[in-house]
Amino acid sequence: MKKLTVLSLFLFIISCTSVDKSVYIKDKQSLQKPIRIAVLTFVDAPKYPGSGVSIADALTNELVQISNWDLVERSQIEKILKEKSLDMTGLTDYQLTDIGKLAKTDYIIVGSVSDYYYDRQFYIVPKTKIAFNARIINTQTGSIVGTLRYNRETNKNAWCGCCLLGWYYLPVLLLTDQNINTDVSKAARDVVRAIEKDISGKRGCCI
Repeated sequence: MKKLTVLSLFLFIISCTSVDKSVYIKDKQSLQKPIRIAVLTFVDAPKYPGSGVSIADALTNELVQISNWDLVERSQIEKILKEKSLDMTGLTDYQLTDIGKLAKTDYIIVGSVSDYYYDRQFYIVPKTKIAFNARIINTQTGSIVGTLRYNRETNKNAWCGCCLLGWYYLPVLLLTDQNINTDVSKAARDVVRAIEKDISGKRGCCI
């Protein structure tokens, strides 16, 4: 009975959370060495101002755990942008590379958020959608050495009771509080773990 309950809960969680991610690192050897890297503010999702800062902050918080990566404070990048009267929006990769050089970084991570959504359907069911794309750029050569893609959607089937235990889940939602920050942190953690795995060359059943 206990095994059945655990299995049901596992299937329920899977069916209510959809994650699609892809991490590709082209220059693994260089990223295995000690480097200085900065995560620039992502371009905001349409109609969701501040989403770019949220994603960039979450990734920075997780990337600092990679032992040989020295994370450069984004404030240093923003200071340079201010001095040059520039705004992140609309800058080309070439311009961003120059800014990265001025901040004395070896690499920069730039990207955009395409979806950043949280709401409660029917005032009951929390629903979160997070999607972003990013590039890792070598500031010395201007070449793209890695790409990141992430799409996360939570509780997409819970409202209709499609999941196992779906009807049990509905009343529980009334007693819980959920916000998008939790899912943003999970998204960043997933991506950084995938980066570490790809750099190390380790392979498993999942990214």
